[in-house]
Amino acid sequence: MLETKYLYLLVMGFSLLVPLLRSFENRVAYYKSFKALGLATLIVSSFFLAWDVIFTKLGFWGFNPKYLSGIYLFELPLGEWLFFFIIPYCSIFVYRVYNYFVPKDHLRRAVPHINNFLIGFSVALAVVFYNRWYTVLTFAFLALLIQYHKKKKLPWLGKFYASYAIVLIPFFMVNGILTGTGLEQEIVWYNEEEMTGVRLGTVPFEDAFYGLVLLLGICTLYEYFGKRWKQAWAYETVTE
Repeated sequence: MLETKYLYLLVMGFSLLVPLLRSFENRVAYYKSFKALGLATLIVSSFFLAWDVIFTKLGFWGFNPKYLSGIYLFELPLGEWLFFFIIPYCSIFVYRVYNYFVPKDHLRRAVPHINNFLIGFSVALAVVFYNRWYTVLTFAFLALLIQYHKKKKLPWLGKFYASYAIVLIPFFMVNGILTGTGLEQEIVWYNEEEMTGVRLGTVPFEDAFYGLVLLLGICTLYEYFGKRWKQAWAYETVTE
C-alpha cells in the first residue's frame, strides 16, 4: 500500500481525517472559525507556496514521482499544495482543542524566556549557516516573527507554544513518511548543501522551525480575524 503513486495524497488524507470529523463537535465548534482560519491560511500559505516554488526550481528540494499522482501546478505536486492547507487545518484544530480542555496558561510566565531563546538561537544559526539557504531563511524569518510577538505581547502565545509541542508529534510522523521513513525512497528530498545536514530520524532539523514559522503566522492571523469577526476562540487566560 505504501509503495503507490498516490502516497503523498494518502498521507494528507489520513492527516485530515480525525480533525475534520471532530470539527463539527459542539464543544470545540471548530467550524465556527472557518472563515478566520481560511483567510489566515490562504495569506500565510501563499507566501510559503511561493517560497516552495522558488526552492524547487533552484533544486534545494524536490519530489519523487514514484509517490506522486502526476498532477502539478507551478512544478509542485498536488500533495504539496494540500500540505499547506491540511497541516495548518489540523494544527490549529489542536490549538483550539488545547484552549478548550486546558484553560490555564501554564507557559504564561515562561513566554518571555521562550521568545528570547528562540530569537538568540535563530540568529546564531542564521549567522553560522549564512550560506545555506534553507537554514538561513528559516531562522531569519523565525527570529523576525518572534521579535514581533515579543513586542506585541499577545496573550495567547503561551497556549500556542504548548499546543505546538503537541503538534510536533504528528508533524514528525507525517514528515517522517514524507522524508522516507518506512519507504524504499523519499517522497520529498532535500539538497544537503542548503541545510545543516542534521536530521531527526529522517526529518531535517530545520523542518520543526519551518513549521513553527508557518503555524505561528497562521495562528496570529487566525486570532486577529477571529477577534475582529468574533469567530475564533474567545481567548481567556486562567492563571489561578
